[in-house]
Amino acid sequence: MPTQSLLLNTTTTLFFFLALWCPVRAQEVLSQDQPEALHRGIYELTLNTTGEAGNPYYKITFAVTFTRPDGSAVVAEGFFDGGNAFKVRAYCDTPGTWKWASSSNNVGLDGKSGTFEVVPSDLKGKLRQHPDDPYQFAYDNGDWFLHIGDTGYRFVVASEPYWKEYIDQAVEMGATKIRTWFAMDRGKVDALFTANGRDLSLFYWKEIERRILYTLRKHPDIVLQLIPYAEDTDRIRAYRAGDEAAQLIARYSQARWSSFPNVQWTITNDRKVLQQDTLSGREVHYDDINVMGEDMAKREPWGTLITNHQSRFNGYDHVDEAWSNLISLEDLDQVGGELILEYREKRKQPIVLDEDRYELYRYPMHARYYFRRFMWASLLSGGHATYGGLKTYLPYGGQNYSGPESSVAVGPEPYQGLDQGVSGYFDANRKGMLHQGGHDFRHIHAFFEHTGLTLVNMEPDDAFVGDDPYRWKCAHNDSTYIIYLANPSGTEPGTDYPKTEAPDVTLTLPRGSFSVTWFDPDSGAWYRDNNVEGSGQLTLKAPGSEDWIVLLQKL
Repeated sequence: MPTQSLLLNTTTTLFFFLALWCPVRAQEVLSQDQPEALHRGIYELTLNTTGEAGNPYYKITFAVTFTRPDGSAVVAEGFFDGGNAFKVRAYCDTPGTWKWASSSNNVGLDGKSGTFEVVPSDLKGKLRQHPDDPYQFAYDNGDWFLHIGDTGYRFVVASEPYWKEYIDQAVEMGATKIRTWFAMDRGKVDALFTANGRDLSLFYWKEIERRILYTLRKHPDIVLQLIPYAEDTDRIRAYRAGDEAAQLIARYSQARWSSFPNVQWTITNDRKVLQQDTLSGREVHYDDINVMGEDMAKREPWGTLITNHQSRFNGYDHVDEAWSNLISLEDLDQVGGELILEYREKRKQPIVLDEDRYELYRYPMHARYYFRRFMWASLLSGGHATYGGLKTYLPYGGQNYSGPESSVAVGPEPYQGLDQGVSGYFDANRKGMLHQGGHDFRHIHAFFEHTGLTLVNMEPDDAFVGDDPYRWKCAHNDSTYIIYLANPSGTEPGTDYPKTEAPDVTLTLPRGSFSVTWFDPDSGAWYRDNNVEGSGQLTLKAPGSEDWIVLLQKL
């Protein structure tokens, strides 16, 4: 039994987490044709075409200039929403009186103007690069963003019946970012279009929006990483070749959702990027992605973050491109944070390990330990990580779906149970489909909530604790040290489990007195140890078996 005093029990830890999870406002974040909108919310304006309008996707141009109270202006493209209606949206990043003025090649949409008032709110706003630390994220209100990603590829796909259970329980698990794509078929985005392959299937787009809005209203601090092109290699290649329908996907997506505070763009998923003309399979050309990124950056009115995602072990080729706002990676067994540390040397941007192992694909033998270790190691490497549970890249087993347009349908896959598609994390655990891989993410929230710490300007420093990142990870500033003692059973992350012996760590602190507090990352319990003096080398031993966090703070 630990000899140190217990400071905080699991119930208190859960209280901290639930305080983060519960919705705190009943304000309407989307103001539709109203005189007021919320600060860091969305203002929506609707106008109607008149006369012979032509194809609303390719023939009608419609944009609105929004002028903020300080005189700065933003031009936002509008979008067709059915019938004669066109809409345009503004991300309300500044309180005060805004002005707007429309321009269009259609009389009904052209030459209109007006004002609206942006009033104070407690919304945190869009995700940004942290102003004080280029490797960290912050909300627009300045709050540090604790990145705990989850993979819910089919969350916004119309055929998924358990999408509410998925998002609600992902948040309860501790996720703060969800990866989700637009593909109803396996990686293909054909369902975005009607039978002619050019005009958009609006019911499908509106269903995507219903799920984005549900998340924004119920979980306003959760970020959705939208992947418009998913893994549709043909359409990705067609974009640079000038295919109007392929180009429409990005343009319409941005017009519709760039104003949303909970949206971030990832152009494609899991493609192998090459610089050669002969391509096959999942391979795309460097310039295919680069042209898409440049176009999206030019159009982007509200500073929504943009990145791309490549295949496993393929790195991130567009590090130096101006349009790229963060680095997204896919690898395996990154429990030492080596790849994050490598990319920190390439560009000062947030680095996200968005794919590693999944509970049901390349699965680790001890899921709960693996993903706990993976998440802490990534954070203390000065980066961010994403968990994966169910096979969310495949349709929910046995689900039939057809939409208002008869051409949009997906047939049943051979029944494979709830391991496919999106469903509730805790439901899947109760059914034995998952094995508690995300159970300890709530304790990460509790650690930072209880201490009041962030990782802003915390420097990764594995050498400080022995330079063996599979065993020890460390990040610190001049007065605070956060150390993770992984205590693995061996040297194979996929099969390792935490040892039953209590771990220790040897280090040399600078001069001064330091408090020593131990945090159990799989229970959320705290233990107070004796203070230590920073004079020479010292060894700290954890109060129990398995893995631990030790927090040292200068007194």
